[in-house]
Amino acid sequence: MFQKHSECTAPDRIILMNREVYKLPHSVREIQVLSGIAWLTLDQQDIILQNPEKTTLQPSKNAALISALNNMPLVLAIWRDSKIMPFDS
Repeated sequence: MFQKHSECTAPDRIILMNREVYKLPHSVREIQVLSGIAWLTLDQQDIILQNPEKTTLQPSKNAALISALNNMPLVLAIWRDSKIMPFDS
């Protein structure tokens, strides 16, 4: 089921440089690219997102991985589900 912003906490920002990979916490429900191009992998599916694209992550037992493409810094806004511990893995 899709989460609405009102059900999530305020967004955090993440900046990734070229060749950095970030494991998104399971509490992350929505991401938006603010700058750059993102390569997102979840459940053996790859998704490419560009500014200002946004996607909602469905709950999964697997962690989502995200990295920057095209030698450009990637700036993301992420929204977490407030009902899930903020520092889960």
